[in-house]
Amino acid sequence: MRGAATDDEDVIVLVRAEFDDIDESALVLWQEEADSYSVSNIVPRHVSELGITKYNAILQDFADRIATPAAQAGDFEVEMTSASRTLDDWLAAGPADALRRFSRLANKSTGAAHPMDRERWYAFLIATHRSTQRLNADQLARWLVEVENWPAERAQELAIDYESALGLLEQYDQSPP
Repeated sequence: MRGAATDDEDVIVLVRAEFDDIDESALVLWQEEADSYSVSNIVPRHVSELGITKYNAILQDFADRIATPAAQAGDFEVEMTSASRTLDDWLAAGPADALRRFSRLANKSTGAAHPMDRERWYAFLIATHRSTQRLNADQLARWLVEVENWPAERAQELAIDYESALGLLEQYDQSPP
């Protein structure tokens, strides 16, 4: 973990034993400023993914058992975000609406292969490119699977295409005429 941090960033990894049908997990605290940390990830040890409910349970357990008591003793604050985030937390209205439209109308077994689905996918990509708010590829894949019930393999393919297409559009914008 330290290899990914810059020289002046601190990284703390806390391991939580299995509890309440939740796998043993590592919670990663990443320094954001000189006096602030955020939970950058929670990684299970024996399963491939936790899902939103278990992820949030581990986070709440950490806040209740470690962070809040430490904050009271150390005179600092603990800030918790909402237990769930919606697409509107990550994207502006135009790209969010375009993604919802694509997802709800597309054939989930073929992704953006059909011409009409591809047209809606491109509309989402262009709207996102024009916006300052962006999902990262992992957030897109996770949203497609967990909220819209896309097959994981197809969601991953779309996430890869998303990242590639936005990179291409950025490069295009920077290229000479």
